[in-house]
Amino acid sequence: MYLNKVGLQQVLADLGGEKIIPPQVYQQVIVNRKMRGEADALVTEELVEQGVLQVVEVENGFMKILKSIEAGLHEGELEVLTLAKCRNGIAILDESIARDTATILGIEVHGTSFLIFLMVRRKILEREEARDKVNSMIRKGFRLGHEEYLKFLELLQSSEDTKF
Repeated sequence: MYLNKVGLQQVLADLGGEKIIPPQVYQQVIVNRKMRGEADALVTEELVEQGVLQVVEVENGFMKILKSIEAGLHEGELEVLTLAKCRNGIAILDESIARDTATILGIEVHGTSFLIFLMVRRKILEREEARDKVNSMIRKGFRLGHEEYLKFLELLQSSEDTKF
């Protein structure tokens, strides 16, 4: 959502790899936001139509286990965690409760800012542009804790010192 708001939607395709979302995320990020007139929903819908993002059904008993310990997780977060666990993938979540749950359950988890760092690492974005995009996301309502923001800046700095 926030990648779209700052013009990084097509860069997702350049990252390569499979990018999947569960039906609940599709509902929340596309259907519900379109009904509210949010332009970024149209961009996300286009990414699905282009095949950059794929909607994948969640069919696993693991979700039932997660629901039993719900701890304030939204249905979309439960589905993301289930897909990541079942496919041995990486969950991209920004809410701290969902990230903590993923860590406890042994699911690799990163936030949206990590995707931007990957764009820098793969030379899709320059470091300054990446920092500016994250700052723009924050101005548009993206919530990023101080520690996460500092970690992001440290990753950007380390990318200057490291050849990839």
